[in-house]
Amino acid sequence: MAIAKMRKVLLVGEAGLREDVIKKLADAGIFQSALPEDGSIPEFFQKTEIKTTSIEENLTKLEATINFLRQFEEKKFELGLFPSKILVKSEEYSEWIKNSNWEKICQNVGEIERKIEKLKEEENSLSEEYTNILPWRKLSFPVNKFKTSKYVDVQLGIIPAEAKTFLSSILKKEAIHVQILDEVARRVYILFIFLKEKRAEVENLFQNLRGEKIKLKEDLVPSVRIKEIKDRIKQIKKEREDLLEKAEKLNQEKVKLMAIYDYFYELLKERKVNSHSHLSRYTFILEGWIKEEDIPTLKNVLSDLSRVEIIVKKPTKKEEAKAPVALSNRRLFKPFELVTELYGLPRYIEIDPTPFLAPFFALFLALCLTDGGYGITLVLLSYIIPKKVQVGEGGKKLFSMLFISGLLTIVIGIITGGIFGIEIQQLPAFFNPIKKLAIINPMKEPMVFLVIALGVGVIHLLTGITLELKDNLQRGRVSSAILDQLSWIVLIIGLLLVGIPFVKGFISGGTTSSSGMGSQIPLTLSPSQLLPIWKKLPVYSRIGTVMVIAGGLVLFLFSGRRSKKIGMRLAKGAYELYGVIQLFADVLSYSRLLAMGLATSVIATVVNIIAGMAGGIPILGPIAMIFILILGHLGNIMINTLSGFIHTARLQFVEFFGKFYEGGGEKFEPLRREGKYTIII
Repeated sequence: MAIAKMRKVLLVGEAGLREDVIKKLADAGIFQSALPEDGSIPEFFQKTEIKTTSIEENLTKLEATINFLRQFEEKKFELGLFPSKILVKSEEYSEWIKNSNWEKICQNVGEIERKIEKLKEEENSLSEEYTNILPWRKLSFPVNKFKTSKYVDVQLGIIPAEAKTFLSSILKKEAIHVQILDEVARRVYILFIFLKEKRAEVENLFQNLRGEKIKLKEDLVPSVRIKEIKDRIKQIKKEREDLLEKAEKLNQEKVKLMAIYDYFYELLKERKVNSHSHLSRYTFILEGWIKEEDIPTLKNVLSDLSRVEIIVKKPTKKEEAKAPVALSNRRLFKPFELVTELYGLPRYIEIDPTPFLAPFFALFLALCLTDGGYGITLVLLSYIIPKKVQVGEGGKKLFSMLFISGLLTIVIGIITGGIFGIEIQQLPAFFNPIKKLAIINPMKEPMVFLVIALGVGVIHLLTGITLELKDNLQRGRVSSAILDQLSWIVLIIGLLLVGIPFVKGFISGGTTSSSGMGSQIPLTLSPSQLLPIWKKLPVYSRIGTVMVIAGGLVLFLFSGRRSKKIGMRLAKGAYELYGVIQLFADVLSYSRLLAMGLATSVIATVVNIIAGMAGGIPILGPIAMIFILILGHLGNIMINTLSGFIHTARLQFVEFFGKFYEGGGEKFEPLRREGKYTIII
């Protein structure tokens, strides 16, 4: 069964055994606690209030410290998609928990981080000050030098570069001295020296020039201050390097901190389970969920606690709606659970789409790649990478998916006659047995490939509608299954039967013989030709016409059956029939498989052509050719695998899931010894 059967479990035991029970449940990893329904627990049982503030504070400190120390990690090859965990021996783990002075380490790291942050703020402030006073560096005296002067005054300012000419013309007439100190980004930095009686004229001059008056600190000598800033920034960098060196020495404690974080993390999970329990004076009650297949394991785990009773019951209809979901697919389909989880888990009472989407997902991705050589490469990479790189559970599912898709890509590549952009027919005689398997060439017969893509798409859509029919039958909605889904299936199959002769004509260039009778069916549908077309249609197309009429009539008459007014019923029926247009749009969406397949083939061919041209270069030609072939084909595989994955997922999420799937299920997350950073071995 794709969705594991869940059972409601009630654990009742002596109050003093509660902690032991929860620890055993955590070791087993099969039980998810839940708050009981209101009124389901006797009143003399009180809800347990568990304080977790101190644990959460410890986790915050540890996580902040770990994140700061990450900057000292050695750079390793990682995919970046899935978090890797550190393997820790259980003896070391226990030793660290008992004896590690983690609080002191966190305190030291925190002080270092605060000092570094303070130095950084000071450096930013100094850098800003340096930028502001740099244009005044030619000013070799403080402004307050003229404070005591009886006759002379000074003014610093900034004017636009285009005002320089206007400034020169005015100063020829005025007894004002001006010195241009710098010019940066069309801004001119100037110093005015003038008689104090000319202050009003200088003020007017700034207004006319659209200038900005600047006031520096009165005792500031810019050149001296610039040197002071440079010296202090240099000193700050040295202090920061010393602090980072101290932090780097503490980095050797990071693995211990991670293990201690996971200890508190698991302790917090146990406390939260504790908070779901209810206590009386002598007894505790803990309710939760478990897979039906794990019930014997639960009884075995708690077998040595004779004063604990296990009560297992099948969930009610109301409880099923809230039951957590655990996907349980066969090994072949299990990797494709990743696609379902990306969209959202099914509800417990819903159909798991995983085993149904799996073959279509692998086939669609293979059609997007359409190259036997790329399939071989994808299989090898998907096999090797998980063995060499820690990718986690999600990564294993992803690469297993790509492995299966790669195998199917090899098959599709042979059928379409392409290996690394080379036509199989151009290969040596050694490949003759494979050459016989090449049926179509997408580059030369794109219309055939398009029809195949659309045909697979129709099957995909029909599968989705059939699953909705099955779901309705399981829930007892027989009328919806027959009048809605079955009518659509009949209508679609009828359209296919009617359209087969016209599709043949489309592929062959406009006409085709019908059923081997030698007559031709034109692709025009003018009223005068309907009767001749009907007569020339094969029997299966006439049956299809009847199916289209029957299915359409049922949809028109019964889609709005829940409405009391006849007019509203017919209106809803007409709107339902309008869905045929959307159906055609959905089918056309599968043409993206043709586009992706052709794109892969074209790029592969282009890579080969460029490599061949580079191979003609004297001396370095062969090296360049190999370099281009490897990088070009690897890049093509990566780009088109990513694009194919995205487009294939879109076909599942929009076209397929849209026909039957609701989602919104809550994942089954049992209490287990599973850390964020470490794995205990």
